[in-house]
Amino acid sequence: MSTIENVPTPDGPAGLLLSRDLIFTSKVTGTASALGHRVIVAGNVALVAAILEKWTPVVVFVDLASGDLVSMANLSAFRQITPETPFVAFGSHVDTQSLADASAAGCDPVMPRSRFTNELPALIRRYF
Repeated sequence: MSTIENVPTPDGPAGLLLSRDLIFTSKVTGTASALGHRVIVAGNVALVAAILEKWTPVVVFVDLASGDLVSMANLSAFRQITPETPFVAFGSHVDTQSLADASAAGCDPVMPRSRFTNELPALIRRYF
């Protein structure tokens, strides 16, 4: 999906996942669906900004392996669009710079991908 017109209107509160990893996105969206919730996936800056301007997601999950999509500048800009929305970031435990940048950009919590994966059902229950 590359434009906001292609994104279905959420039925009730929805989460947003910033990721370009097709396999991992299916894990997140599938877990949310199994728990009765919906997570929309966005993989480019323009689409993320459009979604955040049109809807207020209940949570934004941030895959720090998504390159420029989740740069510190972009994350800071996204946070300004929806300052009340929690941003939960996850990434490689060895990429301490990306984890620190996400924290500095206002993501909270920030965690290693393994912890995010283990806690995903609990995170979905917490934020939805």
